[in-house]
Amino acid sequence: MFNLVRAYLYKTTKSKIFWVLLALTTCSAIAMCSIAYGIGNNSINESISNVGFLLSDMNTMSIVGAVLATILICSDFDTKNIHHPIISGFARIQIVISKAIVFWILLIVLVSPYIIVTIIGLSMDSTFSMGGKAAGFLSILTLTTSGSFGEYVTIMITMTMVYLAQLTTCILLAFALRKSVLVVAAYYMMSMFFGQVASFQDSFVIIDKVLSFTPYSAEYLTINLSMSKGDIFSAVSICVIFIVVIIYLTFMTFRKAEIR
Repeated sequence: MFNLVRAYLYKTTKSKIFWVLLALTTCSAIAMCSIAYGIGNNSINESISNVGFLLSDMNTMSIVGAVLATILICSDFDTKNIHHPIISGFARIQIVISKAIVFWILLIVLVSPYIIVTIIGLSMDSTFSMGGKAAGFLSILTLTTSGSFGEYVTIMITMTMVYLAQLTTCILLAFALRKSVLVVAAYYMMSMFFGQVASFQDSFVIIDKVLSFTPYSAEYLTINLSMSKGDIFSAVSICVIFIVVIIYLTFMTFRKAEIR
């Protein structure tokens, strides 16, 4: 299976689209941090906060994660390359896990610009603000007060875990739908829906209760130092369980699928 991981990693990183995605997250992270810095120090009008939030990791990673799943998984169905590992004797569960491992590795690479600007921002003696609109690493940057290095590392690792768990859904969609356009559209609509539920929790009480057992919970969209150790442990546990369930469902979907 190690050879599969290496092969998929090599193939995906050779794709121009992957490097375009990395350039996109890098530019978006820098722009987001700059806008938050400007608003926090009153050098930029707060009305531009909508643009800053649009460039935030919560929005950008939804698209980036879905596109990454398409170049890693859907492209193999389009080119029939999905046959090669099966013919070579690899079990379908090995193919699913190998692609998931590569997907997670590359997701960490793609989200790293946001991690870096957050670390830089937290190390500065400055105020960052997005006018009350904050989620993901943006919430860590704008809502987190002073803390120890260990606390910063903990919440950023937790936020990364939340992203990995959320975007693992893209793997299931890619194996089920197999078409790039459908995967990107389906996941983006899902993320928008979950975002609306998080914004209007009082209007979606039942759905919000269900989502509280998933990484899409509104509580995990604004992780910061105010979270207790118990809440952080709960977040990581839910993310791990969610990933296992999604990978199992993906395997069941792929196992029963007819490969043409």
